[in-house]
Amino acid sequence: MSDARPTGRRPVILVVEDEPDERYLAAELLEEKGFEVIEAETAERALDILHQRGDAIDVVFSDVRTPGTIGGFELARIIGVTWPRIRLLLTSGDAGDQPSDLRVTATFMPKPWRAPEILTWLEEAAGLREPPEG
Repeated sequence: MSDARPTGRRPVILVVEDEPDERYLAAELLEEKGFEVIEAETAERALDILHQRGDAIDVVFSDVRTPGTIGGFELARIIGVTWPRIRLLLTSGDAGDQPSDLRVTATFMPKPWRAPEILTWLEEAAGLREPPEG
């Protein structure tokens, strides 16, 4: 792959989720699979982290609905412009949130998400696994 990761460096995923239990479960799952996980409870906090460590973050995994003035779709738009190499995975349990709302390159998975699907996508996005042919 063209953007190969330095040997020994774990991929870094920023998990943005306001529900503590969901954030904890996602972080635990990802850490068990070898990712370094940074957690944020709001999109505003995620932007603060990105401004500090954006060069080190490979993927942002965010809920669409987060408290505060910035939601997941707006966060995705900001990331797409400011950090275009970062891959984005958005999720929502609200039936009103649809992938057609995305105006940037991001992937959308509805809640409840299944761990195998999320892990496969994140491993491919972080360059740990080759995407399937076809």
